[in-house]
Amino acid sequence: MPDSPLPLYHKVYLLLKQRLLAGGFAPDTAMPGENALAAEYGVSRLTIRRSLDALEAEGLVERRQGRGTFAAQPAPLSAPQRSTDIDALMEHLARMGMHTQVRLLELGTTPAASQVAARLEIAPGTPVQRSVRVRSHQGLPFSHLTTFVPDDIGQRIRRKDLGSKPLLAIFRDLGVRVAGAEQSISAVLAEPGVAELLDVPVGAALLSLHRLVRDESGRPVEWLHAQYRPDRYEYRMNMQAHDMPGQPTWLPAAMPVRASA
Repeated sequence: MPDSPLPLYHKVYLLLKQRLLAGGFAPDTAMPGENALAAEYGVSRLTIRRSLDALEAEGLVERRQGRGTFAAQPAPLSAPQRSTDIDALMEHLARMGMHTQVRLLELGTTPAASQVAARLEIAPGTPVQRSVRVRSHQGLPFSHLTTFVPDDIGQRIRRKDLGSKPLLAIFRDLGVRVAGAEQSISAVLAEPGVAELLDVPVGAALLSLHRLVRDESGRPVEWLHAQYRPDRYEYRMNMQAHDMPGQPTWLPAAMPVRASA
């Protein structure tokens, strides 16, 4: 196995976790034994045992007395988003709000840092509302959300609403007519504070989403940075082939949002 600053058992844990999440072990069939896994990964049996201990603590495998180790049934993912259409996005977030729980960690007014100011198209130092939330499904945390909103809108948002409604639903109630969003998705490593809140190791890979929401006049009304556990949330997009000048290409297809759980 290639050199890495991670402990050997943790590297094997990550590889086995990736394999489990990809469905590499059938939940109704015992996984290979410790000796077989040790031979496959080129490590000692003790290393495999420590890796399995970590997976069991995370609820990804089950040890059954006299039968072996089995892949645990995967927890249902939150409703995946399947469209870039703003109405479908509203529906997606409404469904998510019904089936998930949110904990408001921070809420206050702060001067906009240069990056936030550039996204919201305001002068640096302009007051903005900043909120930090963690969203959970069936008691398990899956997302860490940091949101910035222009202060004139933020002053009208009630604390209790941030703990019970998606922000787009709050905008609708306030008469802020959302018209579109610009979104990017990447990956980040979990910082210590976020790692603790999402119950993952420091440095674990997270799905990172940035979203800039605009109203009907084109004014930015929300800048969001969301970080998701990839084992508990997935982002899906339907694509449709289009004939374009030069060659065919794939473009997003507007499809209804459906919950997977």
